[in-house]
Amino acid sequence: MTLRLKFIGTAAALALLTGLAPPTAAQTTTLRVGNWLPMHHLIMRGIIEPWAQAIERESNGTLKFDLMTSAIGRPPEYFDFVKNGVIDVGYGVSGHNPGRFTMTQVIDLPFMSPDPWSGSAASWLTYVRYGGGYNEHAGVKVVGLWTHSVPYLHMRGEPIRTLEELKGKKVRVGGNVTGRMMAALGATPVQLPPTEAQQAMQAGVADGITFPLESIEFFKITPVIKSSVGFPGGLYTDTFWLGINEAKWNSLSAQQKAAVERHSGMAVALLSGWAWTNGDEIGKAALERNKVTFFNLPDAEIAKAKQALKPLEDEWLAEAKKRNLPGEEIIAYTRTMVEKYRSVKRVNIP
Repeated sequence: MTLRLKFIGTAAALALLTGLAPPTAAQTTTLRVGNWLPMHHLIMRGIIEPWAQAIERESNGTLKFDLMTSAIGRPPEYFDFVKNGVIDVGYGVSGHNPGRFTMTQVIDLPFMSPDPWSGSAASWLTYVRYGGGYNEHAGVKVVGLWTHSVPYLHMRGEPIRTLEELKGKKVRVGGNVTGRMMAALGATPVQLPPTEAQQAMQAGVADGITFPLESIEFFKITPVIKSSVGFPGGLYTDTFWLGINEAKWNSLSAQQKAAVERHSGMAVALLSGWAWTNGDEIGKAALERNKVTFFNLPDAEIAKAKQALKPLEDEWLAEAKKRNLPGEEIIAYTRTMVEKYRSVKRVNIP
């Protein structure tokens, strides 16, 4: 045995005697992922889980994700949970914290997102281009933004066929921008997290609810729905965020960071597009089995809605100006990216 081999053997023996493990080539880091939804929800099953699994594989096992199976607080608290290091990774709805992520929520404005593919892609690309000037996510490394699919207005009674019929109706909404929209259209918004929507609808606290087709079935609201009203072009959407505690992010190696970034951003947008599209197919089938009446507002009513909701965009632009941000440019860029990434396109045209 050579002197070098004797030395290595002696070092290993000393490490065992002193309780210290021999040094390894790559240390494994485990990130604790906060979660406020059931594990089988499409956000967990279709976005967070595959994202985490892809990164684990990409990092050759040096990164692991511990997905929590129960909530440690209400959904609006999760950004601060991540920021303050209570959890390493979290996700949430930007609109659950009114006024906090206003610029990031540009895609939440009326008729901006016609489908989850374009909405998610445009949301992320706009953030990458302009988000550095927003200063809305200090303390958190944002690694993904996405949107849900086109929502419907689901009613406990007959469908709303004109905006006039919406006046006086109580409508559950998920975010602050959506609440402003319903108020501008004549309804009374009732803002509640999705986990509290079922009870509100069943108890009659709300006459209607703004939700993608998937969500009505997932949150078991289908039995109380009699009609679902569509707004062609996508009335609104909600911006979801996925982030890592900044200090934890800074502690990762360059290789680990590269593994995260390779499967984040547009990759998360892609996962979202698939998840919401597939989820909507399930939700629509359930509503059809329940004999729900589907109705799309006619073009004339959509035109009225756009006119009534224009002040929301004006207010967003005013806020951007107050922050010395190029609001018009941001909105124009977002709309361009929406068109580039729309899910419905004519192709193979001779």
